[in-house]
This record gives sequence, C-alpha cells and structure tokens, in this order.
Amino acid sequence: MCQARPYARAFPRVSITNLPLVFLRNKSIRASIERGIRQSQEISTYRQPRRRAERRSRTIFQAPLLSSNRLISPRSLEERTKEDELAQETTGNPLSEERSLDSTRESRQIARLKRHVPDTLPYSTAASEFLYGYSVVLAALKAGRRQLYNLYIHTRGQNHASNAAILSRAKYQGVKIHEVGDEWLHLMDRASSGRPHNGFILESSPLPRPPITELAISSVADGFFIVKLDRQSREDSLVNGQQTKYTYKSNGWRHPLLLYVDGVLDEGNLGAIARSAYFLGVDAIATPTRQTAPWSHIALKASAGAAEAIPIFTVTKPSDFLLKSGQGGWRIYATDAIPREETTLQFHLSSSSTPKDTSSDIVFTYARSRKRLLDHHPVAMYPTILMMGAEGTGLRSSLLNQAHFNVGVRAGRDVDQIGVDSLNVSVAASLLCYEFLKKPKKERKPGDWLF
Repeated sequence: MCQARPYARAFPRVSITNLPLVFLRNKSIRASIERGIRQSQEISTYRQPRRRAERRSRTIFQAPLLSSNRLISPRSLEERTKEDELAQETTGNPLSEERSLDSTRESRQIARLKRHVPDTLPYSTAASEFLYGYSVVLAALKAGRRQLYNLYIHTRGQNHASNAAILSRAKYQGVKIHEVGDEWLHLMDRASSGRPHNGFILESSPLPRPPITELAISSVADGFFIVKLDRQSREDSLVNGQQTKYTYKSNGWRHPLLLYVDGVLDEGNLGAIARSAYFLGVDAIATPTRQTAPWSHIALKASAGAAEAIPIFTVTKPSDFLLKSGQGGWRIYATDAIPREETTLQFHLSSSSTPKDTSSDIVFTYARSRKRLLDHHPVAMYPTILMMGAEGTGLRSSLLNQAHFNVGVRAGRDVDQIGVDSLNVSVAASLLCYEFLKKPKKERKPGDWLF
C-alpha cells in the first residue's frame, strides 16, 4: 500500500478552477507591471553608455578631413576646461556682453524679416506693374506719368553710386520705401523675370497709352499737334487720361514726326526703338493693339527709361487711322527694301535735277510710281508718319496701300554673299529717324516742293 508523500500534506493541491476569475486577472496584471519595471531597470543600465559611444563615433566619422587626410577627434577634456575658463573670464566683460547683445538683436531682426517675407511681391492694385533697373525706376520717378506705390531697394541698390537721387525723389513723391536683404532677392528676381534689376524694383500703375483714331492739325509756329481719342473705359481713362494736345520742339522749322511700329514681336526690339526715337527727337510712337509686342516690363527695361518720357499711343484700326490722318494733312512713309536694279528716273524739281542720287544712303521714292526724290526732307514740309514693319515680312499690304512715299536704306555690299539682306528693325529705325529729323542745308520756298 502506497504511503502519501510528505510534501503533499504540507502543500495541498489547489484546483485552478476553484479560484475566482478576478483573482487570476489581478495576478496577471501585477505580473505584467513587475515584468515591465524589471525590464526597464535592465535596459537603463546599458542604454546610456551605448548612446555616448554612438555620439562619440558619429563625431569622429563625420568630422572634416585635414590636409593630411586624418580625422579630427573629439575635443579633449583639457581643451574643454580651457574653453570653460575663458567663458567664465569673459562673462563679466562689458564689451563681450555688448557684442553678444548686438548679435542677439541682429539675429532677431533677421528672423523677423524672414518671418515676414511673402511668397511674391505684393500688389497694391490689380493693374500694378513692376519696373526694374536703375535707369527705368529713375525715369519713372522723374516723368511723373504714373501712380507710384512701393519701392524695393536691395543691398546692391543701396551701394549704387546714384542711390541718393532715387531715394530723394521717392521720398518727395511719397513712395513707400522698403530696404530689403538677400531673403527678398528671389522675389525681386521673379518680378524682373530673371533679368538684371540692379537692386531696384518699383511698383506703379500702368504706363499711359491713350487710344487714338487719327492725328489732326499741327502747328510749327506754336509747336503742338492734336489727336482724336478713341473710346475707353473709366478705368483706362484714369490711367491714360484725356489729353488731346501735345507739344513738341519744332525749332521754328520742322513739323512733328510720329513713328508707327507694326508687326514687331520682339519686346527687346520695341524697347530699343523707343530708346533711339526719344534720343533722336521723335515726337510720339504709335503701336496697334494686336500683331505687335506689348509694352511689357521687358520692353520698358530695353528702352532704358525712354518709354516713360515719349508719348505712346495705341491704335485699334491701323488702316482707318492712317487714312484719316492722311486726309488731315499728314504724310505717310513706309519702309521698304530698295530694288536691286535701280532704274534711272526723272526728278521734278524747280532746280536742276540729277538722274541718280549717290550722295545719301537713304533712298526716298513715290509709293505709286517708284520715282526717286532727291534732297528730300519730310518734316521740313509737312507732319510725318514713319511706318516700321517686321524684319522678315515687312509691313502689311493694307498699310502699304495707305503710304504716300517709300523709304529704304541702301546696302553697302552685295547682299547675296551670305544672305544678310536687311538691318535689325531697331537699327533701321535709328538711321531713318536721324535722316528724317536732319535739318536741310538749303532752305527752299514752299513752291519748290512738289507733291
């Protein structure tokens, strides 16, 4: 007969099924908490040394290389001690405290500027334009034909030799001036389409370009000419104004000269034409509303500020404009290529005529008969419109039919050598404007000129 084991009486077997469910759940929760505390104590014993080792190794491997390709090791304890002592010595130094205070203020100002930098330069009105470049901004301030809102000056603009001229005029006209740093540079580059702005960006209203239907009477004695305005909205009227009488410098002998530019699609060429026209003394420029480059900020930059001073008109119906202006006494000249084989022509002048004109490289002919004219000075005889067309296609036939005369520039060599058969339109405009505005050497009576 088997005897009972001794520990069976000391530890009687307890059936798990007899224990309550609450006791088992509390026991498992208590065990989980104790296990978590024990594991956290074990991890904390080796985590900190491992992190220090990782920082030390990271400092060593990421340190820059010396000239001998050796790695820079972390600072030793002695070096750190010396730095701490030096910091303690300079703590009570007033000069060091002042420098640290200045650096703190500067850092706060930089942070404040960076915090207020917008994504783009803000617009004061929906029709605002941004002018850029020293010459364009200064010309806009001098001309006074626009409403000026904000002037942004970068550090490079503040160092400009003539910065004082722009600042004084802007302050006098009540323009808001913003001196900005490098954090605004990408905004200024975006406003200028990546073109050089010299550190100056001016926000203003659009350039006045009144729409006209015809050119009316003019007076050499009083030095003025009249235009007839086309219809325009109230908003356009506020920008363009209602002026119909324009003065010009007649010098007592010449009539006004208007340059009509049609079909020039390059904005840089359009601005270069305006620059040459203003410099040589042209009295006004007219462009159609379509089929010609707009007067954008690129064209204004290329004009070097000349577009701010010379009157600029827009024409909705070019053929009607030329027809009505011709009926009002204006004479129209169309630029055209000179024929390769020039025919000997008769010239109708009261003085002795010469069959061939070799004294000038500018050739004038009648538009219908192609007869040559010698010693011809248009603005000395009547108010004049000079039409310039595109380099490739030239003027449209509807405009050529309205011309009274043709004019061209004689080539100095055979154009068939390499195929260069024309000038750049801005260069041709410069040569022709100079020839048109040149005062005649001999004064003739009105009866000597035949039309």
